Order: sequence, then structure tokens, then C-alpha cells
Amino acid sequence: MSSSHAVRTAVRVGLDYRPALLSRAGIARSVRELAVGLERIDEVDCRLFGHSLARCRVEPAHARGLQRLPIPGRTLPALSRLGLGADRLCGGTDVFHWTDYVYPPVSRARVVVTVHDVSFAEDPEFHGATQSDVLLARCRAAADRVDRVLTPTQATADAAERHLGIAREKLTVVPFGSDHVLRESPPPHPRGGRPFLLALGTIEPRKNHLRLLEAWRALPTPRPELVVIGRPGWECERTVAALNRARADGGVTWLDDADDATMLAHLAHATALAYPSLLEGFGFPPLEALALGTPVVAGDTPALREVCDDAAAYCDPRDVESIRDALRDVVDGKDVADRVALGRERARSFRWSECAATHARVYAEVAS
Repeated sequence: MSSSHAVRTAVRVGLDYRPALLSRAGIARSVRELAVGLERIDEVDCRLFGHSLARCRVEPAHARGLQRLPIPGRTLPALSRLGLGADRLCGGTDVFHWTDYVYPPVSRARVVVTVHDVSFAEDPEFHGATQSDVLLARCRAAADRVDRVLTPTQATADAAERHLGIAREKLTVVPFGSDHVLRESPPPHPRGGRPFLLALGTIEPRKNHLRLLEAWRALPTPRPELVVIGRPGWECERTVAALNRARADGGVTWLDDADDATMLAHLAHATALAYPSLLEGFGFPPLEALALGTPVVAGDTPALREVCDDAAAYCDPRDVESIRDALRDVVDGKDVADRVALGRERARSFRWSECAATHARVYAEVAS
């Protein structure tokens, strides 16, 4: 009597790793940590694809399987017409995962895309009318092409269905993790023990720095220093000018090119994270702050409510007085201890191992 055993073959996945090479922002973080998690899953054979002529700003910590092509994105369609899509260029894959709003052409593989947010459709002022139209058309075309659309929150899934016309059955919600901030002990206090409020995020309209500056100035004196960490983004000229004036006036520090260690030190030791964002798809900084036991003042928006639940203090992000009052309460210690305990507990439910495992299940479903 003989028996046979089915051999389970790993799904070959091409992961667009380009964002992780060029930035430290939220999308880049999600791609780097997902790649780390997928390396530990036997059922996935992950190949990283990173095309760009731009200088690599973040050296890949997990270079295994990285196909780093120093070519401009505009050459990819020509290569694709020769049968050399991104899936072929990274060694041949069953599934290719678009991780950003740049979609390298794919020859044969099935395609999964992550839609991080649809801010360009929610409010054209966030990116400018022309760029918003371009992004909306590009995302709608991508959504029609792919086999599955992933979003980090239900709020983003609802927005994608509403603005991109994606069928509900094509959407899967896969929350990101936050446990990456707990891997190492936080560095020493970065401000010599002085209290400070932290604003963390790209300098762009929806991060709401202008109202935050007004709210900070309206705090009773002596007020904590305001530390702003973030690189200039889009539609940011007014905000950059305001930050430079505030920095010259004193009381505000702007770090426009901080590395991960610097960000972690500030996030771990801040009196509070001030995050009055007008719109988020997920919101890494608030969740990272909760994991580290740092109080959070967040804009009362659907995704941030979904992620932070009752662990954050919320404000109306379009009302300067509401932002000021929420900041003042946290500085005064109101309900801080209870929220810190809630925050640590809340953050524990967002783990990269679970995020990677869910991605692996989606890849297997799509490949089959």
C-alpha cells in the first residue's frame, strides 16, 4: 500500500519595495515591516522589487531577494511591452503587490494593491486640484486592473468603495502593526528632560500644522516646546513659511530630516503627540505613541477613531480652540494615566505577524 502527500508550494510574491527605499513615512514603514513579516512565512516566497534612479535614502535591512533596478519609472511600460513586467523582472511571480500610488506594469501575475487612503478624492485641496484628478484617475484604473484591494482600515475601505467604485467583495481590510517601536529600548530623552509636544508627519495640508501652531500659541504660558518632525511634502509652501517663522521666534523646533532613532526618542518622551490630522487612512504616529505609553491628541476622523478607539483624546481638527483645549487637558494631566493604560492595551492588538499572515492568506486566495 502506498500513500502520496501533496507538496505545498510557496506562493511567489513580488512586493513593490520602492517606497521603503526612498522614504521613512507611513507607506514606506508599512512596506518595510510587511517585507520583514513575510520573510518568516514559509508559504510565501517574497521577492522585493525596487526601481528608481533616485538615491536610496533608507538602506534595506532585509535585502534578501531585492531586485534593485536603477531605472526611471517611465522605462517600465516599454519593458513591459517586451514581456518584461515587474513580475518578470523580479524573477517571475504568481502575485505582484502594488504598495504605493505608483503601479509598475505587470506581465502575467495576478495583482494585489494597497490603497492607503483616498485623500485626493475626499478633498482636492490636500494635493491640489490637478494632482488630485491625476491620482483619482490612476487609482480607478488600478482598481479595475487588480484582483484584490487591501486597505488598512474599514474607514478607508468605505472611502475606496465610495470614490473608486470598488466592489465590496473585492476589498479586504488588513490593519498594520505597531510592535516595531517596541523592539529596542527608547533612546535617552532628546530635549534634556524638558517637556515638549510632538507633531510627527509629512508637511502637507491634511496634517494641519497651521492650526496646530495657532493652538499651541494659545496655550497658557509657560507652555511646552513644540517639536515638529517631518519632511516637506506637497502644497506646503504656507506651512513651511509658518514653521520657519515660528522656529525663528523661539519655542518651536522643526526637524525636517530625522532618522528612525530620533523619531523614536521624541515619540517615547513627548508630553503628548499632537496629531490633529484632517484625514487619515490609518495613522502610524498615534498608534506608535500609544504603544510607547505617550498620550495622543488626535483629530476626530473615522480612521483615527477606528485605530485608537478610546485611548486618544480627540479634537475637532478644523477648530483651533478645540485643538488648544485638548492639548491643554493633556498637558495638565487630565485623564492621562487612564488613557496611557488603554493605549498600551489597544496597541497590542496591532501586530506585524498578524498583518503578514493575513497578506499571505490573501496572496494564496488570489493565486488560486
